[in-house]
Amino acid sequence: MRRLSVVLFSILVGATIFGAITLTMVETITSPARTELLRQLLDEFEATHPGIKVELISPPYESSDQKLIMMLNTKQKVDVFEVRDNFLAIHVNNKNLLDLNEFVKQWDGWNDLLDLTKTAATKVEGKTYYIPYGFFIKALFYRKDILEKNNIPVPQTMQELYEYAKKLTNPAEGKYGFAFRGGASEHSFSEIVIMSYVPNIDPRADRGYLTTDGVPYHDTPGAVEGLKMWIKLYNDCSPKDSLNWGWAEQVNGFVSGMTPFLIQDPDTVPIVERRLGDPNLYGVAPMPVGPHGKVYLDYGNAGWGIASYSKYKNEAWELIKFLSSPEVNARFSQLNGTIPNCKSAFADPYYSTGPYKAWYEELTNPDKYVFYERPVHMSGFPAYAEKHKNDIQNIILGKKDLNQAVKEWADFWKKEYNITK
Repeated sequence: MRRLSVVLFSILVGATIFGAITLTMVETITSPARTELLRQLLDEFEATHPGIKVELISPPYESSDQKLIMMLNTKQKVDVFEVRDNFLAIHVNNKNLLDLNEFVKQWDGWNDLLDLTKTAATKVEGKTYYIPYGFFIKALFYRKDILEKNNIPVPQTMQELYEYAKKLTNPAEGKYGFAFRGGASEHSFSEIVIMSYVPNIDPRADRGYLTTDGVPYHDTPGAVEGLKMWIKLYNDCSPKDSLNWGWAEQVNGFVSGMTPFLIQDPDTVPIVERRLGDPNLYGVAPMPVGPHGKVYLDYGNAGWGIASYSKYKNEAWELIKFLSSPEVNARFSQLNGTIPNCKSAFADPYYSTGPYKAWYEELTNPDKYVFYERPVHMSGFPAYAEKHKNDIQNIILGKKDLNQAVKEWADFWKKEYNITK
């Protein structure tokens, strides 16, 4: 009997060592290449953590978030899952995310995280519900070869961006200075220029579009000036059909040399390099600042969280720590097209030299580059985004008065924020 007990104990111990614990991980921003890399990283984790296996679930991108929410709400087996910024509040409200504060207290890696990473991680209730793995932030792409040929420096201010783009513009030759974004998601681009003329945007996460005076920024004198600058960038520096340009058209214009200045995210870097064929033909600079010496930058992000009902919380945290380590995070970010989440990752030559230096400068100069969150979580935002796009197009086409448009935008957000003054 004693021998049988020993045998059973050995079997149980052996089962634990050889993989009795299986973590289920769900990613949502899926693509074949990304899933392949993530699987490689998980294999490395398994090799250094005997007794833990990781099952990776990668739903089709178009339905991945809905699939994940369904799995969580029905308490299917999920231990670690991808948390996208625009779904964070939903997961918290549904009580499907574990508060990681107790884990973080004992984690040396926390102090190495960028300030923006810590801000994003703790923006709900001051609790750490996830560890962001990277960010999408706008910067200014420029064609080195074209600027050098025309003896034009890299612009440091919005005014210089306009002046230099105008010098490069010659419609008769099919040459323009700026890759205007007038189509889908135009607000992600126009608002960078517009808001840079406002001296007192409130960057707190729950303030979004408000100034430090507690009112929507849209019809303030600075915002009106900034909007006029955005329209000048179109009228004087951009192709006429860019009134409807999206990402593909912007990148095509930049790569072809038709529009040497482009505002875009870091995931555009590998695409530009592949299509140009020579990394020396372009550069990336921090966003030009407005007349008050600063620019406001919205940011997108995603990260890794633990399901609140997971039976293997400690093991799940070990996986998140592994994926958040500087070396692993840097490798993942390269393919993912995101800015790494920690300072040490920028020791990698891929980030310490070349185009990514621009984003590091933005991340480490908070007085000049002020990060805020666009209020995409508010119910009225989709309607506002569509109205903003249509109104700007109609202003440019002479079908709407600029002052009337900014008043309507301000009134819209007064209602959304329940501001009565």
